[in-house]
Amino acid sequence: MKIAKILLPFDNSPPSLNAANYALTLAKLSEAHVTVVTCYDAGNWELSGISDFLIEGIKANRKKTAEEILHKAEMIFMENGVAYRLEAIAGRAGEVFARQAQSREYDLIIMGSHGHSDIAGLFLGSVTHKVLNTIYCPVLIVP
Repeated sequence: MKIAKILLPFDNSPPSLNAANYALTLAKLSEAHVTVVTCYDAGNWELSGISDFLIEGIKANRKKTAEEILHKAEMIFMENGVAYRLEAIAGRAGEVFARQAQSREYDLIIMGSHGHSDIAGLFLGSVTHKVLNTIYCPVLIVP
């Protein structure tokens, strides 16, 4: 089986950084493309009573924070001869990564065993657990 496309969920946690380094090594060996994705909460503001101006500012700030996280991943891949793409996606991490795992676009998912989430499973983080329950391709879990 040829590994051509790798999905790397990334949140800058230590396991996520370890997963990024594994993805870099494997991508070099297999000449694979790596898609690095982080998620941010855009919020559900319809009934909040907060002005549209403030809501847009909050959303922009959250997206900017996600892009800063991606920049840390970019430092790992930049100038290492690996093709990569960075994506900041609005939504709950477990749902976003589960959708991506179901897309059948990737040959391998490499992710940290747990991230910065406050809600963690007994042995695996909740996002990792969600992805594992919706996958079609191999997943490499990195501590």
